[in-house]
Amino acid sequence: MTTSPTKANHRELGVVGRVVDARVGDLQHRFLRERRDPGAVAALARLRRGAGKPPGAVLDILEFTTSDEFFVGEEPSRHELAAHVAMTLFAVHQQSRGERMHRRGQGLGAALRALHGGEGNSLPDPLTRRFRMIGTADSFAELTYHLRGAAQLLRSGGVPLDYGLLADQLVAWQRPGDRSRIHLRWGREFYRTSRSDLVTGEISPTA
Repeated sequence: MTTSPTKANHRELGVVGRVVDARVGDLQHRFLRERRDPGAVAALARLRRGAGKPPGAVLDILEFTTSDEFFVGEEPSRHELAAHVAMTLFAVHQQSRGERMHRRGQGLGAALRALHGGEGNSLPDPLTRRFRMIGTADSFAELTYHLRGAAQLLRSGGVPLDYGLLADQLVAWQRPGDRSRIHLRWGREFYRTSRSDLVTGEISPTA
């Protein structure tokens, strides 16, 4: 069971999160409406081709993964990397699903926990191992690889994820000083501490 997003949840989004939330929300709406928009179907297919590839490897998805707000130089910025991963993972997650796979307020740890479905602290070993692999990733490429596997699991289980929030957290994860705080946030969600604990110590998403 997910918690309904609040206005405070929406204010948590930073620059990248707001862009990703708007773009994912538009694609999701067009993909799920009664007369499915062929443009949205094609866009999601293109985005899936970019999953696991670096920004720029698939040119026809740049309209969804870049923004003037993200540019800082010739190399992909933290913001571009985060937006690219979030957008392509959403496309993987939404594939063949008839319900919303992007939902505000559903963090990564909470989404993975929801795959268990049961109450209590006992979690199945395969799910715990999957979560721990995300937490022990040494590089952004390795993290992206494990997140793609997580998105596939969430798709199979029909569990949604907040891709705007994930994008902001991926920006922060790339700053070594903030990585442990992102892991703490995911861990608190996964092991289900109180809701008030989940907002304690959250970093600013705008930096």
